[in-house]
Amino acid sequence: MNTIIEKNNLSNLKQVTKANIKTQYSISKNTPLLWIVAINDTETRNFIIKWLSDIWLWAVVAWTDEDFSLENIGSTIKLNSNIIVWFDFFIYDNEHESVDVVKFMSAGVIPIMPENNTFSWILKAFNPMKFEWNWFFYKKESPYCIFEKVISYCENIKFPEDKRVLLKNVTNTF
Repeated sequence: MNTIIEKNNLSNLKQVTKANIKTQYSISKNTPLLWIVAINDTETRNFIIKWLSDIWLWAVVAWTDEDFSLENIGSTIKLNSNIIVWFDFFIYDNEHESVDVVKFMSAGVIPIMPENNTFSWILKAFNPMKFEWNWFFYKKESPYCIFEKVISYCENIKFPEDKRVLLKNVTNTF
């Protein structure tokens, strides 16, 4: 996704691919967002995915084969890099070596990560009032802090211009 044309069409591509994955995996068409959860800590991960399921969001828990028995929650040991564009955002805890943050962001997948991370020198928390930056940071390793950023993301993308600017900022970061 290196050309301007590809980046301009990324939003449309994401909508088409999401419609396809929803059909392929029998995900409700009313499910608004698709998430990747890459959290190592079992307790935190289970807390987050339970909340995601409760508010009717659909998530894939990456790099595990655990059966969560929750509605709208799946898991996979290996995440095919060709399907990354299907997802809207990912929750990451700096613990997974398999997460290629640059690849995810280039595919327009918005990150929710700890404030202290490898990329904090280049990434800044999204400011919807100024249409700036590209990231949602949580300050503490607490499931409540992570979930607060999930809700913040959901609220921000309700506004088409916020969503467009955030997607543009994310794909132009690297």
